[in-house]
Amino acid sequence: MPSQTAVTLPELLEVARRLLDEAGPEALTMDRLAEAAGISRSSAYRLVGSREALVQQLAAAGVDAPMRGDAREKVLAAARDVFSRQGLEGATIEAIAEAAGVGTATVYRQFGDKKGLLRAFAESMNIRQVVWGTAREPSGDLAVDLERLAVAALTQMRDDAALMRIIFVERLRGSSVLGELADAPDRSIHGLAALLRRYVERGELVDDDPYRLARAFQGLLFGFGLLGSLWGLPGDGDGDPERDARTVVAFFLRGVKRGAP
Repeated sequence: MPSQTAVTLPELLEVARRLLDEAGPEALTMDRLAEAAGISRSSAYRLVGSREALVQQLAAAGVDAPMRGDAREKVLAAARDVFSRQGLEGATIEAIAEAAGVGTATVYRQFGDKKGLLRAFAESMNIRQVVWGTAREPSGDLAVDLERLAVAALTQMRDDAALMRIIFVERLRGSSVLGELADAPDRSIHGLAALLRRYVERGELVDDDPYRLARAFQGLLFGFGLLGSLWGLPGDGDGDPERDARTVVAFFLRGVKRGAP
């Protein structure tokens, strides 16, 4: 049973700093903090409020608490929300840190700067992971691989519709932020081109530049997943990603002319 010796907030922050130094961010839990300070868990909560508030107070005191894995995910989730409301250009580290419930110093330490956060955010998007996973381990069935990518892309465009519209508009405006990310070697276009190159080499696709083929496929995806709803075009349907994915793959591989092979 911990003693109930009175502990001040500065003393508790010093205990937290020692915990970080000795055992790392995973050890910085409210239970471990209370035990190390010799106070009850409820007393620790009364002093600092929560772990997130503790991290913010440490940052204000000049102690940079590295993120735990779950905190990193919280920042990326908060970034998605803030980017969707404020745009990539307008969003600030401060707004994202506040939405995530962490200190700005913690975000800077983990991601370096806003560009680093944007790169990590882009890498975390499901479509990029699916594209590269498929490119590295294709099934051997072209239609199956393309449908898998199409479902992932169309689902993300549906679920992140506000964010996708903002990215589209900012790209049209010549966003400097998006321009800086254009050279990323793990962009989805590179993974898609790598996958299509495999099938070109196997003789299952026309012998054309894989990047031109990739752009043609992406164009169909954007047409079904983004432009229809953005411009209020007829034929948008109910936005079922699986149904639309089958249509996109069929158009890409066989065209729309009746009797086409």
